[in-house]
Amino acid sequence: MTNYSQQILSNIAKSEFNNQDLMAKAINHDTTEDLISLSDSLLEQGFVDDAKGLLESLQEHHKVNDAGNINLAEIYIDEGDDDAALALIDKISEKSSLYLAAQIDKADLYESEGLLESAEGILLDLQNVSDDPLVRFALAEFYDAEGENGKSAQLYDYLIDQGHERIGDIDLHERLANALASNGEFEESIGEFETVGLKNLSAKENGLLARAYLQVGDEQKAQALLEKNIENEEASLEDYLNLAEALLKEGNIEGQIRSLQLAKNFDPFNIQTRFQLALAQSNAKQYSLSDAELAEIVKKDPSQTQAISLLAYNLLQEKQDDQVLSLLNAHIEDEEIDQHYFWYLGLAYFHLDQQATAEKNFNQVKKYFANEPAFLKDAFFIFKNTDTTQARIFLENYLKLVPDDFEMANYLLS
Repeated sequence: MTNYSQQILSNIAKSEFNNQDLMAKAINHDTTEDLISLSDSLLEQGFVDDAKGLLESLQEHHKVNDAGNINLAEIYIDEGDDDAALALIDKISEKSSLYLAAQIDKADLYESEGLLESAEGILLDLQNVSDDPLVRFALAEFYDAEGENGKSAQLYDYLIDQGHERIGDIDLHERLANALASNGEFEESIGEFETVGLKNLSAKENGLLARAYLQVGDEQKAQALLEKNIENEEASLEDYLNLAEALLKEGNIEGQIRSLQLAKNFDPFNIQTRFQLALAQSNAKQYSLSDAELAEIVKKDPSQTQAISLLAYNLLQEKQDDQVLSLLNAHIEDEEIDQHYFWYLGLAYFHLDQQATAEKNFNQVKKYFANEPAFLKDAFFIFKNTDTTQARIFLENYLKLVPDDFEMANYLLS
């Protein structure tokens, strides 16, 4: 007896794709098992439309089985036809060997629709009645997708302990490593990544492992991984920022700034990245470059109080006190302000011999910065010649925090 399904697959193997007549004959004459097998082969080879047409024809002829229903439901899910997919899934009875697969598909469908509690509920119910590792794996993948990496890590770890190191072609050590790193369990994640093998990691996983190395103080290993991503043109914004952090910890300020400039080039509209670059430039005393970045940030978003404060700080270092007053007084009535505004205003007024206004600003925030050595030191000099009692209090509190500053300690003796 002619097997038309086999003829179709043979034609496809020979790059003969016009098989509509054979498809009609197959539906009319081949067994349901052969037709379902044909649909599987078509899906595996990427002929989704042909598989869909075949499965829908089987539906019309009442020749479809549970496997066919699941295949067609998954096609509908991919196409966004959730109602049609759900109708097919609900045809799979609890007695079917494919019931678990159908319910996992149903959970995926609910998750895609944003019905997260329903999706989780299905998987939790399945976990209570089945020891099949696919159930816990599906639940772990659900938690991963929703950012609940602590829960997913527990499930991956459980599956590995039960001897399931792979699910299909997925390495569970890899999944566990990602989940642990994303959950901030950096030291534990390193062992899992190394079990997978560094050569087997994706660029994203290199970045996660680099972050883990950074957290445990191994800057050189972190740097090697991040530079590999950059060399392969696979680096993310986070990679550039992590590389900047690694270089800073090594004391390589110039390298940190270069990495932050690359991060800025990667995403010029990321304000926080540009602020980090401006901060690094300020720390390196590259005030004019930092000023330019900060001015651009404030222009784009006047609510960036940290940028305004840092710009004021830079201007103080550049002895541009009038500009400090102009900048901060323009923002002092904003809905959100930084307490540093009053500190820096006080210094600018002091430099401009406006003593009373300087003291007023320092008094306004002295409780806020009571444990900030730099503020206490500045405050001592502000009040040294006008209020010796308060100046001495600032100095004593400063020396409690910085007892080795012998130059400042000499003022107690004078």
